[in-house]
Amino acid sequence: MESIAMPQLPKRLDRTSLCWGSVPEAGLVELAALASRHGFPEISVRPGHYIHAREAEDWLERLAATGVTVGVIDALLGYLPGSPHSEEFGNDVAELDACLEAAVQLGARTLNVAHYRGDPTVGFDQMSEAVSEIASRVEHAGVRCSLEFIPGTGIPDLETVLRLMEEADSSAVGVMFDTWHHIRVGGTSSELSALETGQVFEVQISGRRTPSATDEYVPMTGRLAPGQGDAPVAELVRELWAVDAELVLGLEVFTAERGEMDMRVAHLAGATRTFLTEEVFS
Repeated sequence: MESIAMPQLPKRLDRTSLCWGSVPEAGLVELAALASRHGFPEISVRPGHYIHAREAEDWLERLAATGVTVGVIDALLGYLPGSPHSEEFGNDVAELDACLEAAVQLGARTLNVAHYRGDPTVGFDQMSEAVSEIASRVEHAGVRCSLEFIPGTGIPDLETVLRLMEEADSSAVGVMFDTWHHIRVGGTSSELSALETGQVFEVQISGRRTPSATDEYVPMTGRLAPGQGDAPVAELVRELWAVDAELVLGLEVFTAERGEMDMRVAHLAGATRTFLTEEVFS
């Protein structure tokens, strides 16, 4: 394999982001402070983070003081056809207008769109029409949208996202590539070599241990820090960075084992440094 240009590993964890899913109980400013303390220059947040944060008069000043930026609003739920009603997701879900407002006000580059818990039988044409509508709206707002594929939904894999992108024919639509979902659906690193620069907008990574045949899958839990488990995450990252060395790796580590927030983020930061140094850059 030819040598590829990789981002240089700095003292800070450049080209990484602390995703809200790793610390779901933290508020917006609290999440940014945790990220800053442990070397993550960026965070991803839910729309609800913005909605709740703006209740405090000084929230923008406190956010700016952390030196951390918001890269992704994650996510627009309940909008795509066959999705559960947004009310079923609780108070942290917002409609498209509110999501776009959050993206603009927080300076986020991407609004992630997911068909989480969506009906897998929704027709492709129906899904494509909705994606094209979102593309027009986000482009008008000056941001972009990533489509996250999730097994068992109407957007189950990378191939489906690429087809939806082709139909939308918009530079405002790209891939949210989550290593967890790609591995769950049986994807491999070989599929990534055909990608073109600019097709993948965002990346989420986590470690994964291959489940036994009797293990029951529970959404939004069981993820490990990068480098833990037996999944070929480093191989996927190398292939993604070979396509686009500017991609930001979002640490999305959903787990039922919470513990104290600062210790959890410190663990993730240390594991990420080891993962990049010993597995990705080795």
